[in-house]
Amino acid sequence: LLRDKFREFSRDTGGLGQERVDAANAAAAALIAGGHPERAAVAQWQAGLNEAWAELLELVATRAQELAAAHDLQRFRRDARQVLEHLRDKERQVPEELGRDLRAAEGLERQHRAFEHDVQALSAQVRGTGGMGRLAAAYAGPRAEELRAQEQLVSAAWAELRGRCQRRRRLLGDTVEQFRFLRAARDLRLWMDGMNLQLEARERPR
Repeated sequence: LLRDKFREFSRDTGGLGQERVDAANAAAAALIAGGHPERAAVAQWQAGLNEAWAELLELVATRAQELAAAHDLQRFRRDARQVLEHLRDKERQVPEELGRDLRAAEGLERQHRAFEHDVQALSAQVRGTGGMGRLAAAYAGPRAEELRAQEQLVSAAWAELRGRCQRRRRLLGDTVEQFRFLRAARDLRLWMDGMNLQLEARERPR
């Protein structure tokens, strides 16, 4: 809000002020060119006015830069908090269940792939908080340390979430393979038992 108000102030000040300075310079030039007896004083006043105008424009530019930097700082803080909240919320959503049979494990594995796809969508937001280095350069001391600490929190939460997702993916993959092996082993054992029954049912040689 302050930045928007100042933009309007800067625009009005620049437009109206430049018109008035131009008019004063034109009047001074006319007096000097016309040989006015106080032309030396007029020239001195003209130089003073132009110097004061340049100083005012510099103050306006400095204020605009300060407001822009403050806006970037507050936006970074807000974005970092939101991203951190999203990451922690996603981490809480990672279940521990691995499934009690092959069908359940395969279903959980499919759900986890979709979940990881959603998690990956947060990477753009995480990268957005990575511009802190440029912002921190504009500050020094505690504020710069605060920005670095906030960025480190986001990076650590992102690394933890991805690591947890990867671990769960491996566990689910191992669980699915285990159940597939058990099913194959069970099927093989049933087949072998069937073959044994057939062999026992055959007439023995005399």
